[in-house]
Amino acid sequence: MKRQHHANSAFRFALLTGLCAVTVTSAAVLSQAVFRADEDQTAKAVFSEQNIGETVDLTEAFAEVEQEEALEEQKAAEAEAAEQRAQTQEQEIDGATFTVHQELPVVEPSLTPEQAQNVSIVVHKADHLLTVYNGESVIAQYSVGLGSASAEGAKEKQGDKRTPEGEYYICVLNNQSKFYLSLGLSYPNANDAARGLASGLITQEQYDSIMASLAAGQQPDWYTPLGGQIMIHGQKGNLGGQTDWTTGCVAVNNRVMDILWKYCKVGTKVTILP
Repeated sequence: MKRQHHANSAFRFALLTGLCAVTVTSAAVLSQAVFRADEDQTAKAVFSEQNIGETVDLTEAFAEVEQEEALEEQKAAEAEAAEQRAQTQEQEIDGATFTVHQELPVVEPSLTPEQAQNVSIVVHKADHLLTVYNGESVIAQYSVGLGSASAEGAKEKQGDKRTPEGEYYICVLNNQSKFYLSLGLSYPNANDAARGLASGLITQEQYDSIMASLAAGQQPDWYTPLGGQIMIHGQKGNLGGQTDWTTGCVAVNNRVMDILWKYCKVGTKVTILP
């Protein structure tokens, strides 16, 4: 919309410039400008004119251009609002009403599990998007649901219903999950633990335990006031990746979970971004 506004402004300037050039005079010959300076050295321009024609009032033309520009901006704003409404809408799922977002179609990654030997995952919370990489190449993208309070920011403590943000790794593979299948993440990480210690949320002993587990590539303590048991998991009934419904986990469609299960292992890097 900003680009459209710039284009409209440029058009308005060009139009008014043209109007000025055409209407100031029909047979005018503007002679040289003679510049003089007064005693205060203030420059003044004095124009000598010959046969200056009729001057036209551009107020009406200017108003028309302003009105056209305002209408264009209004149309652009209405189109943007319509697009946002199309992307998010209210929907009843399993007896409750949720704000849902558009889901990407579930497709197989562009590489087989045997071909993808350097898999990592990046979750963009704002876009509700999980991207699977092999090295630096994108091989798949899927829609995700997040913690129900994730719009308020990153996870800070147990029970805040926010999805964390930061660098993690898969530390647990759970094929007995109550949400189909789940990949446990190494939350809290070192930054989370440092924050918790500094704020008095966890003790020095808890901090040391978390850091020792992270150094060994193991599951950190999930049972401190920082919270834990953050997973990438499948559906609860019909709730999956179409809305934010979890207590902090990343939720996907069960078909997506089947795919991730084949491509991920303990140690797979998972980055969660705002």
